[in-house]
Amino acid sequence: MGPHRPCPVCGERRARALHRRPGRRILRCACGLVFVDPLPSEAEVAAREAAAFRGQLLAETRAMFDAYGRGYRDHDPVVRAFARHLATLGRLAAGRRLLDVGVGTGLLVHLARQAGWDAAGVDLCAEAAARAAREFGVAVAVGEFLAADLPGGYDAITMADVVEHSRDPRAFLARARTLLAPGGALYVGVPNHRSPVYLAADVLGRVPGTGGLVDRLYVPNHYQYFTPDTLAALAREAGFTVAAVERENSYLGRYELSPVVRGGLAALLTAGRAVGMESRLALFARRT
Repeated sequence: MGPHRPCPVCGERRARALHRRPGRRILRCACGLVFVDPLPSEAEVAAREAAAFRGQLLAETRAMFDAYGRGYRDHDPVVRAFARHLATLGRLAAGRRLLDVGVGTGLLVHLARQAGWDAAGVDLCAEAAARAAREFGVAVAVGEFLAADLPGGYDAITMADVVEHSRDPRAFLARARTLLAPGGALYVGVPNHRSPVYLAADVLGRVPGTGGLVDRLYVPNHYQYFTPDTLAALAREAGFTVAAVERENSYLGRYELSPVVRGGLAALLTAGRAVGMESRLALFARRT
């Protein structure tokens, strides 16, 4: 492969290959961001998101969407995390008008409404929008976030497990800024590349014959992998003042995993918690 695309955060072309896989490279920039090169087309991104929603892209996620429909459990760790993040947004935002980008089943919008927000959503996948309407009566605009016809003036925008799927995360956050009211609040949830899960996979993935491990962790519909510093830098570049970057562990119960894989991941998550390197990041910021 020839020269790679610019880093989505710093714009430099000084990344080096972390892993080489058929048809793509996984690169690490000097700024700390890990990203995939080359990017798929917009049509390919849309097709992958539809396949992922149907559980056809990753076998371990097939049960996830069923768990977070109208039969969700209040004590589920994902539900509790959403409630915490909405409470944080409530302390940052002046009003209660919220837009959720990438709605999944519509659960986050539903929980926001229960917490007193005037909440709606936008999603690239028409199937996700239909499911959100069916499960929770959620109004969802269908379209690519950068181009969707949205009224703006939101007091809060949420992006849970979305920005890593974007072809242009800088433009993604810049669009969020234009749609927020002055002083509006942003929540972004993404995997944390600076965690034992990725550290272990990156070491083991250099061993010949372990490409399958790399492919399992660097999934087909994630195009960048953030650290706390690179996520905060991206938000500042987009015109936000970062209020907090929190860390939390993924909930393995939402995935279909073999006992061996589940046990290994659980051990890595426990190690991450012990050293403050949990597997997920939750960024909260205000429009400046």
